[in-house]
Amino acid sequence: MICKKKISALVLGMMTAAGSLMASQPAFACTRIVYVGEQNMVATGRNMDWKEDMQSDLWIFPRGMQRQGLAGPNSIDWESRYGSVITSRNRLASTDGMNEKGLVGNLLFLVEADYGKPASNTKVLAISLWLQYFLDNYATVDEAVAAQQKNPLQLVFSKIIPNGSKPTLHLSLSDATGDSAIFEYVDGKLNIYHGREYKVLTNSPVYNQQLAIND
Repeated sequence: MICKKKISALVLGMMTAAGSLMASQPAFACTRIVYVGEQNMVATGRNMDWKEDMQSDLWIFPRGMQRQGLAGPNSIDWESRYGSVITSRNRLASTDGMNEKGLVGNLLFLVEADYGKPASNTKVLAISLWLQYFLDNYATVDEAVAAQQKNPLQLVFSKIIPNGSKPTLHLSLSDATGDSAIFEYVDGKLNIYHGREYKVLTNSPVYNQQLAIND
């Protein structure tokens, strides 16, 4: 248990830092941050800087739901192992959420994303369900990374975003232990950055360039 005074100080500090950043930067971008504090307290936060109202809704999904990949006749099917609470965009996609095991997922825009072209008869998943698939099926970051390294998802474009933009995205995961991972498809290949050190993610450029800029 963390006292209210410490939580208030943490929130105030994060707000102050965010305010300073916004005051000094001419452009805005979505950012996701994982904070690991005393007594193994873990918090994941993100801001959503987008060009119009995303018509966000909060949804609660129970475990045991029958899911379909919404990508045509070769879509994958699954049954959700874990319940989750998510934020939706225009009732078309899960953009942020957490499941009952404490796995958190966040989608951020990535102009350079390239999911490649799946081979014929390959099982595919619409990008709109990418985050939801992880929340439904995995309890930890380590479990999700191991599964995707062995058999990466084949993603395809879902509906175009209402403003006409393509949903080019990368995905971040964090869990109750403070573990973290970033998933990006670049030139048709899945790149995974896995480790507690990968606490901060923003939009473009691709993540290895973000790390280089930070260095």
